[in-house]
Amino acid sequence: MKLKKIVIAGGSGFLGQIIIEKFKGKTEEIVVLSRNNKDKQNNVRTVIWDAKNIGDWTKELNSADVLINLTGKSINCRHNEANKKELLSSRIDATEILGKAIQGCEQAPKLWINASAAALYIPGSKPNTEKDTHFGNGFMEEMCIRWEKSFLKSNCPQTRKIIMRITLILGKSGGVFPVLTDLTKKGLGGKAGSGKQMMSWMHADDFLNAINWFIENENANGIYNMSSPQPISNKDFMALLRKNTNTLLGLPAPAFAIRLASVFMQTEPGLVLNSVNVLPQKLLDNGFHFEFAKAEDAIASLCKKVN
Repeated sequence: MKLKKIVIAGGSGFLGQIIIEKFKGKTEEIVVLSRNNKDKQNNVRTVIWDAKNIGDWTKELNSADVLINLTGKSINCRHNEANKKELLSSRIDATEILGKAIQGCEQAPKLWINASAAALYIPGSKPNTEKDTHFGNGFMEEMCIRWEKSFLKSNCPQTRKIIMRITLILGKSGGVFPVLTDLTKKGLGGKAGSGKQMMSWMHADDFLNAINWFIENENANGIYNMSSPQPISNKDFMALLRKNTNTLLGLPAPAFAIRLASVFMQTEPGLVLNSVNVLPQKLLDNGFHFEFAKAEDAIASLCKKVN
């Protein structure tokens, strides 16, 4: 099925770029809403917006097949008060203004896919599914809850709506995987902290296939955990990385060292030390096929590509 137009808000990052690469051959036109201009490349063009106010960019939504909103300041920063304010506003403002823009369309987008994060679930030994409604009370959890509420309250009756609760998306061209691979090759690929914290993850190919499945499956709606069916502990994940990069030495990183280093690296230790344990139950129940259900297969595949 050839699509006429996909609009991606906040499409300049890793996820936006792999979505563009996946769909540029299957879509007549892809429009990226961004604060930074970029020359048109084949059927991909950039339209400037500020992610806060109605402007000329709104006409791009009219008659679009799909709107994908990935807008938001990177969580890879210190969660001080100033950054917390921007982390929240960058997500909520963009989501709310997109909802208002859709209301003004003569022909609303057929599908609106909005990002969220699986970090809102309470960590535990039992994996969380989309049916779990008890969430944590930290900043990340609050941010995701408010983000999703801003999406759900938008009045877009002609538009099918999906929330993606995203986990670690493993790909060769960006995100966390090349970083962890590089650390592993330098002998720093041991467990982080206790190593018992769970890592929920999804191979980039499955992430993209799931988005394609959302587009093609008109019954798909609501909340979906974007993760593989098999979460893995940090200790086991790093062991698989060492195995697939032929690295014998893997120095562990004690929790205190991660907390200290995070100050100098201007990031949050919880991004490494906190457990995220979820299952993609809704995808599984509705027949979605995972090409990479097991971490050993995903990591082997990606290490072949990055070595």
